[in-house]
Amino acid sequence: MSGVFPDGTTLDAVVDAMAERRFDDDDGVRYFHEVYTEVTRAVARRVATGGFEDPPFMVALDVEFAGLYLEALEAPATAPRAWRVLFDRRRNRIAPLRLALAGMNAHINRDLAVALDTTCTRLGGTLDRDSLRCRDFVAINDILAAQMASAKADLFSRVDRIADTAFGRVDDLLEVWSITAARDNAWSHGAALHQLGPGEAKDAALQAMDRTASLIGRLILL
Repeated sequence: MSGVFPDGTTLDAVVDAMAERRFDDDDGVRYFHEVYTEVTRAVARRVATGGFEDPPFMVALDVEFAGLYLEALEAPATAPRAWRVLFDRRRNRIAPLRLALAGMNAHINRDLAVALDTTCTRLGGTLDRDSLRCRDFVAINDILAAQMASAKADLFSRVDRIADTAFGRVDDLLEVWSITAARDNAWSHGAALHQLGPGEAKDAALQAMDRTASLIGRLILL
């Protein structure tokens, strides 16, 4: 697992750790952090109510996934390029929703495939499309859709209080950048990384994913 959380960490413990984080008022990372904390809290509730077919995998995946973000947050200077795009502009006057999307881009387009590969390697098994694991993975899309609808309304209300924010351009981003499509690609990339195994080919694939995610992040933050 990531260095942030030990084996056996629960999602409730992850949520508590994320909720304890504090950000300055002018730190744009907080917008992503707030959305992500609520998504993780919703996943934890679904686990508690038996809403997944393979809960051990989903818990391990989400703990690993959160750990990758927190590792980047704790060491921004050495974080993957996809995250540095956001960290480098975290105190700029940029629309809150745009900053939240930049964080989601880095986390989904770079970290999610890594978390899938790491979790599958640790627990064994495969990342087949017709598996319980994939069905549980896709089920998260409903949680994300609901959370993003809430975040959009909340963060747009904050935009009203920020001068020189282009309202329409931010809204257009939500139409163009599909979280569902990004997560579907992440599953494919995670399965590919898992099949590659350790070596130069995997390293090159990871670098390519990071470059692509960093480019998308730059476009989001234009």
